[in-house]
Amino acid sequence: MKTIKIIKLKFLYLFNKRSIIIFIVIYLIVLISLLIEVINQDKKEADEILINEYLNNSYNFIYIFVAFLSMYLFSYSISFKNDFLIYLLIPLNVKKEKSLLISIILNFIIIFILYSLIFISFAYLGLFFNGFMIKYEIIKSLFCILMSSYIFGLYTMILMQLLKNNFAIVIMMALFILSANIRIGNNNILSYLLYFVIPILNDNYECVFNNYYLVVLIIMAILINICIYHFRDLNF
Repeated sequence: MKTIKIIKLKFLYLFNKRSIIIFIVIYLIVLISLLIEVINQDKKEADEILINEYLNNSYNFIYIFVAFLSMYLFSYSISFKNDFLIYLLIPLNVKKEKSLLISIILNFIIIFILYSLIFISFAYLGLFFNGFMIKYEIIKSLFCILMSSYIFGLYTMILMQLLKNNFAIVIMMALFILSANIRIGNNNILSYLLYFVIPILNDNYECVFNNYYLVVLIIMAILINICIYHFRDLNF
C-alpha cells in the first residue's frame, strides 16, 4: 500500500496538465511529420527506395522528439517542485533513493507509452508503401532510439542534480545535437572517444559500439543518479 501511494503521488505530479499538453504536441508533430513523409514521397521511385527513405526520415523525427521528451520529463521529475515531494513522503517512512527510483521507472513507462503510440502510427503509415513490413532490423533500430532517449533523459537528471537549474536541459540538447552529427560520420576519432558514454547511432540508427551496451549505460546512469541523490542536500 505504501508503494502504491508513492506511485500515485508521483504520477499526479509528473502527469500534470502541462506534461499532457507536451505529450500531445510531440505526438501530433511526429504524426504530421510522418504523414508529410508519406505524401511527399516520389511514387516513381522503386518501392525499396521509398521504404528506405521513409524509414530513415521517420527514425530521425522520432529520435529528436522522443529524446526531447525524455530530457524534459527526467529533468522535471528532479526539479525543485517535484523534489519537494520527498517531504510529503516522510510520514510514509520512504527512503529518498526509493522515491527517485520510482520516478525513474514512471518516466520510463510514460515515455514508452507515447513511444508505443508513435510506433503504431509509424507502422500503419508504412503500409502505404508496397512491400513494407516490420522486420527485425526496424525493431532493432527503434529499440536503439528508445534506449538512447532514456540515456539522454537520465544524463539530464544527473546534470539537473549537479547544476540545480534548467540549464541542464540546454547542455544535454547540445550534446544530443553533437551525437547526431557524429552519427552521420561515425568513422572519425571523436566518435570512438565518445561512444563509450554517449549513445552515438550510425546511419542505420544502431549503436556504433554495441546495441546492448545501451542497456549498460542506462544501468550506470540510474546508479549514478541514485548515488548523487543519496548524498545530496534536498534543499536547493
